[in-house]
Amino acid sequence: MCEMLDYPEYLMYDNEKVNEFRGKWNKFFKNENDIYLEIGCGSGNFTVQNAQKFPDRNYIALELRFKRLVLGAKKATKRNLKNILFLRKRGETILEFFGEKEISGVYINFPDPWEGEEKKRVISEDLFKKLDVVLKSKGKLFFKTDYEQYYRDVLKLVENLENYEVIFHTDDLHNSEKAQQNIKTEFEQMFLSKHNMNIKYIEIQRN
Repeated sequence: MCEMLDYPEYLMYDNEKVNEFRGKWNKFFKNENDIYLEIGCGSGNFTVQNAQKFPDRNYIALELRFKRLVLGAKKATKRNLKNILFLRKRGETILEFFGEKEISGVYINFPDPWEGEEKKRVISEDLFKKLDVVLKSKGKLFFKTDYEQYYRDVLKLVENLENYEVIFHTDDLHNSEKAQQNIKTEFEQMFLSKHNMNIKYIEIQRN
């Protein structure tokens, strides 16, 4: 917690301050570039690499654990990135700190599948209701999982949503046409080194 004070340009954890930027994140970044959100960023490898690869985009990453937030901030500092911010916020609270049509894309990588307690999953009908507010038209949700049933359930969920459609999906990401552009998360790298199982991937677009 003390180390978080060392990275004021990359970390924001005061709820009131975070919520004050609702609808004003482009002012925070001092540009009009598209804003992309990662829910559950871990120690930041994925978002940091995205921010480095796409300097014309802004990235906001959500995480709850202090250690992971600090690790992400350290990586951003090392690369001198100006288009990334880590927030200590829960994904289900996005309406508190994002305004209407403020986000161009959302990444959710390897969330807890909550096997047997599926109502607790982050990707749900409730999430899409919130995305109806904050996601731009043609904005996308990008989802990766190692859990087959979660992958199938999300595909089925989107079939019943009027405003969204699956524009790409594969049950073997690393042997698909998206393999070259894929950025691996920390979990993904660890998983691939220890297990011989396919990574599932879905792109969902708001219409």
